[in-house]
Amino acid sequence: MPQKTRKGGQESAGRPTAADPAAIDSGKPLRRVLMNVVDSEQMRVAIVGPLGLEELYVDRSDKGFAHGNIYKGRVDNIEPTLQAAFVDIGGEKNGFLHVSDVIPPFGGYDGILKRRRRREKPASGRPGIDDMLYKGQEVLVQITREQLSNKGPSLTTYISLPGRFLVLMPAVAKRGVSKKITDDHERRSLKSILEQLEPPRDMGFIIRTAGMGRGRDDLQKDLHCLTRLWNAITAQARKARPPVALYQESDLAVRAIRDFVYDDVNEIIIDSEAGFAQAGNFLQAFMPDFIDRLFLYRESEPLFDRYRVEEAVERTFDRSVRLPSGGEIVIEQTEALVAIDVNTGRFRKGDSTRETILAINREAAAEAARQLRLRDLGGLVMIDFIDMANPHDRKSVEEAFRQAIRGDRARTAVLPISQLGVMEMTRQRIRQSVKKIFYAPCPACNGAGIRKSLDMVGLEFIRKLRTFAGDRRQAGLTARLHPDAALPLANAKRPALAAIESERELAVAIVADPAVAYGEVEFKWEDD
Repeated sequence: MPQKTRKGGQESAGRPTAADPAAIDSGKPLRRVLMNVVDSEQMRVAIVGPLGLEELYVDRSDKGFAHGNIYKGRVDNIEPTLQAAFVDIGGEKNGFLHVSDVIPPFGGYDGILKRRRRREKPASGRPGIDDMLYKGQEVLVQITREQLSNKGPSLTTYISLPGRFLVLMPAVAKRGVSKKITDDHERRSLKSILEQLEPPRDMGFIIRTAGMGRGRDDLQKDLHCLTRLWNAITAQARKARPPVALYQESDLAVRAIRDFVYDDVNEIIIDSEAGFAQAGNFLQAFMPDFIDRLFLYRESEPLFDRYRVEEAVERTFDRSVRLPSGGEIVIEQTEALVAIDVNTGRFRKGDSTRETILAINREAAAEAARQLRLRDLGGLVMIDFIDMANPHDRKSVEEAFRQAIRGDRARTAVLPISQLGVMEMTRQRIRQSVKKIFYAPCPACNGAGIRKSLDMVGLEFIRKLRTFAGDRRQAGLTARLHPDAALPLANAKRPALAAIESERELAVAIVADPAVAYGEVEFKWEDD
């Protein structure tokens, strides 16, 4: 495939290119997928629209147990109280397999996996985990949520293989169309085409959103690729010994094209020749209509800097997000909860208090939905809007949020705004948030974002000094503290130090040492 490059805002053919940041600010309906894959250790994909950065995805090369990977694992332990099994898939932590994610009656995939004789399943009701699986059993599982902090990955036996236009589900004989395709005529047409393809009767297929407007040939090609892939996986599963990886998701560049590139994307720009060739091969095979939208970026200026994405990425981690008209939202993230607080700030639009509150809440609703998607925050989300007494206003803000969250690729469930102005929702959590990929907890505060005050550090220093000194007399003692604490404490606690030195006949020297953590102290007797 010929390489089309972006250089100095012009193509080699001489026509003006859209690869100019000013085009974003001009109000043109332009959307780009920017792929920063030149650094092999980390790949980043940014989706940039008329209003700037819309979505950001980050992958590290050393991330082995990723969402979507398929493994032949072995049941390591069964916990009836949790109704779950822990499966060894070769990672440092076993995967978590809940009973609801186990294909009844015994995990599925007969003829592929070895089985031993099982007792009869219960006569009524869904069987328990210990009725379905046993310790040492071989299972085919797929990662549905990557390892988060100290929690192992979540698994399912309901495997799904995504293609460009279809999703193959070998364990469920179900045929359907994505719920995001809402046009009834389009849904009927796609279902009819799917039946004409005569897919294997024992496999399920779902037509993805990207399948809208596609003809029989496109869907047929996707179906053949997916069935060939599944046959290869099952052939390997029959002979491989667990734990072993059977299928690993494509790298971020290919996944981004497969999952994020639709007709509204004008350009796909990638900054690596190897990545450009890989993307071109994928487009040639599955999306030939998009070949002309793929460009190789060769400028010396980094791709994300050229399109002002780098600065937008840095702002992604700000605790407070200023709204265009002066209000703000404050985002706090914990292990399982995200709290978003809406403040008026300098927002003064409207002729009355009610109009002001309604306007800022609607603006905050749209920005909160964007930030959840941009930061990839998941779990339970609480949004504390400014109190609205009028139920119609609450309904208006709720509708604004639902409209803004509609394009989110993660599954969401939104509850109505309460009388206190609080909206509760859940957002599917598949992987670590973008912030946790970029940052590690501060060793001084353990991620709390705060540290002890100098007064508290000083009081604790005096207590520790008395304890360490004990009954020892006539000796020299060195106390090493962090530089932020050493000099202030040497001055502020001089009277207390002098009293201890006089009472115990000691000579205490305070030394600043950056190797000592803030809030800690290291003592040493001079004659030791």
